[in-house]
Amino acid sequence: MCGRIRQAREINDYGETIRANISTILDEGIKYNVPPGTRPFVFHRLNKTNTESHRLFWGYKPPWYKRGPVNNARLATILKGSPFWNPLLARRIILPADGWFEWTGSKGEKQPWYISPKDGAPVLIPGLTAWLPGRDVLAETGFAIITDDAAGGMIDIHDRRPVCLTPDNAEAWLDPSCPADEAIQVLSTPRPESAFQWWRVSTKVGNSRYQMPDSNSPVA
Repeated sequence: MCGRIRQAREINDYGETIRANISTILDEGIKYNVPPGTRPFVFHRLNKTNTESHRLFWGYKPPWYKRGPVNNARLATILKGSPFWNPLLARRIILPADGWFEWTGSKGEKQPWYISPKDGAPVLIPGLTAWLPGRDVLAETGFAIITDDAAGGMIDIHDRRPVCLTPDNAEAWLDPSCPADEAIQVLSTPRPESAFQWWRVSTKVGNSRYQMPDSNSPVA
């Protein structure tokens, strides 16, 4: 599902992955153990021109929605024409990350795992947002990442995973000239589970206040 991400590289390191020349200067944010409800940086072309980066609220709660912010949008729900997500299909973003964290085990004995690409390249997670340039950064203008069913060995960690795009597909997803129905098609060809590796990390990661560089270090 993607409970947390790690976003510890410089913004231009991620920008190079999708051939974006990012000149935006962003304030320092949390990066080693990034949970929903915070403001990680994302890439977008909502200005209809160059790829830009902004810190947006991870979670989407429209004014009429009675529950808490929604952090993940299921791909199957989007493909069914969800009235919740359809209005946002033209507002597409990419959340770059080094990898993400998931948990196994029962309550009180949760074991965190770190999942990342074997080749060391960033993951490029597609998302939808209600934000537009010039608007306040709030939950009602927040974003949700797109998730799908897990497969292979990854299902032992969690039955869902974020969709992770190739650089070319990430660029197509961001392209404002790409119609929504075509953009959705790129979500059907994510990087496969075989491209990833995972290992146990310290249970300290369970506390989102744990913001140390070793958050992704393997433990026995």
